[in-house]
Amino acid sequence: MTEDAGGQRDAPIAARVHLAHAIVQKLAEDHGIDLLHLKGPAVLPGLRPEGKQSSDVDVLVRPSHLARLVEVLESVGWEKRTDFATGSVFAHAANWWHDDWGWIDVHTMWPGVGIDPEAAFDVFLRDRVWREIAHWGCPVPDRVAQRLILVLHAARSRGNRDVDRAWTAAEPDEQAAVRALAVELDAEVALAAGIGELELHRHHPSYRLWKHFTEGGSRLDEWRARMAAAPTLRAKAELVTAALRVNQDHLRMELGRPPTRDEVRARQRLRVRRAADELTRRVRRG
Repeated sequence: MTEDAGGQRDAPIAARVHLAHAIVQKLAEDHGIDLLHLKGPAVLPGLRPEGKQSSDVDVLVRPSHLARLVEVLESVGWEKRTDFATGSVFAHAANWWHDDWGWIDVHTMWPGVGIDPEAAFDVFLRDRVWREIAHWGCPVPDRVAQRLILVLHAARSRGNRDVDRAWTAAEPDEQAAVRALAVELDAEVALAAGIGELELHRHHPSYRLWKHFTEGGSRLDEWRARMAAAPTLRAKAELVTAALRVNQDHLRMELGRPPTRDEVRARQRLRVRRAADELTRRVRRG
């Protein structure tokens, strides 16, 4: 047990995460919500290094059940901290915080998967297995799907070593099964990025985005890659607007409280100035 600054005793993070998985699953069962548990204690044995722990709960919810899950989470004290639109490049997840149970990341899709999120959920759910977390049965993707999920996550997380166990250590038939699942989910480019085969997809619209994730680059490089990957003119226009807009969810997390209007305006000016400076440097370099 640890003691916080106020003298209260808190459960170790690992124990709290395990219990939170079980709580969320019980809530889902009570309200007819389809979800799958991902990462952390939900990972099947052998796919991640022993002793590796998570600091939050990750779940994938059936998109059509999202509103129901949000209502249930907030009814028992979880508070929304980031929205889907501001949570990541892929707008795939939002975060909730509970003073007793910590963070939960709610996903409606998995980055790198190209088919409709509802259809993708059905694919992941199809061969689910059950894993006990805090002595409660929780549905998790099967071993093939978990290998793919871990590799796709590693593809956008430089320095992530999950590929070693999830892919490199897999037998040829296991790798073939992962490739087949990636084809079904339209996740071939993201899989290629994770296993070092991205150059086979140089002409795909998302190539530059995955190259940015795997090799790095500036914020301008990221936005250019996101523009290239955006499927419609409307999506590209929304990206232009978002590029210069302050992410108030992230600013709130940075400050530890809701930002004031003056703080938002100051951060907005800083964002525009940094963008202008980077463009100027690019022009000078020719």
